[in-house]
Amino acid sequence: MEVINIISRVVALPLLGLVLLYQKTLSPDHGLFKFRYPYGYCKFYPSCSAYGVLVLKKDGILGLPKIINRLIQCRPGVSPAIDQPYK
Repeated sequence: MEVINIISRVVALPLLGLVLLYQKTLSPDHGLFKFRYPYGYCKFYPSCSAYGVLVLKKDGILGLPKIINRLIQCRPGVSPAIDQPYK
């Protein structure tokens, strides 16, 4: 089982890189345009991209269902919430 976890984390590295690139450039909460949203843009804590980084670092590619579920929840009309991936 440990081999699967190692492989999962290695395969997740490119995805992790893409999420980090998104955070540094396009993200309204973390990127170049965060000055336009001084109180934050995302309704969730941590933001969806920060949530994705946490899950990818811990679970690797096996955490994709958690990330997809979080992205599905992020839509207009949803109440703000604190949603930690791990307690």
